[in-house]
Amino acid sequence: MKNSTWNPVRRNRNIGTAKSGYSNDNKFVVPEKWADYRVFWERLENPVACPLSIKGHNVTLLVEPTRPGYIHACTPNDIERVLSLIDIEHLEEIDLVVLRQPKKKEELLHPVWGRFIYYADIGKYSGPGVYIEAVATNTTIRWGNKLSPFQKKELEALESDGHRIERVKRGYDVQTTPETVRNTQLFRTLPHEIGHAVDYLTNSLNPSIETDSEHESEYISEVYRSKPTRDKEEFANRYAREFYEKHSSDENLPFDREYVKENIIGLGLCESWFLHK
Repeated sequence: MKNSTWNPVRRNRNIGTAKSGYSNDNKFVVPEKWADYRVFWERLENPVACPLSIKGHNVTLLVEPTRPGYIHACTPNDIERVLSLIDIEHLEEIDLVVLRQPKKKEELLHPVWGRFIYYADIGKYSGPGVYIEAVATNTTIRWGNKLSPFQKKELEALESDGHRIERVKRGYDVQTTPETVRNTQLFRTLPHEIGHAVDYLTNSLNPSIETDSEHESEYISEVYRSKPTRDKEEFANRYAREFYEKHSSDENLPFDREYVKENIIGLGLCESWFLHK
């Protein structure tokens, strides 16, 4: 359950921007707009807002139009069905789910399946959010030869998601399809990012330390940032794994793609954004 005194607006607006030194030594960076303090993932172009009510908790699904050759692998119905399986006290940590179309340079510099943002500011919409990125259809992701233990586990997980892994001279080629991307993003990435939200907004609170409302969000942020990246990723991976194991044992996961044309159009969305090709 969210702490009623937590004020996410009191974040450092410079986090992840050039003002904080981010990529100052790298000319090849995602461009920032001088008049817009928001981070690149907050600057959506013409998103369509779809209100969802899940277990009595209101979540806003924001869907950004896709570019030619890209799709959102997960449909709104897919996402709503997975979120309905999340424990309510954890679901309440999330206000936004964003299906986002990354720019070309962002894909080169920050390629991700998804991300958790502890406070997203997207115009009239704001709050803790999970982002799921649109993907190019039927592409090859290239991995190098030198893999960390974490990367080796991820490669094995991608293979279990259905991606075809091919050993090549300079590393590994991961052959993707819309269906295998959906497996990764819907059944692993989405609960993984919810795990980050639980870790950030729940585990970073220490009941033995008293903080007033003015400094609480700064305290949570500082505690979370001080945690080693590996610890944060291991927590989120464990959360996603346990979530999947629990709901696969009761046969709620996995499930076939839920694409209902009438629902897509009824939400004001475009069919082509979700068509698997």
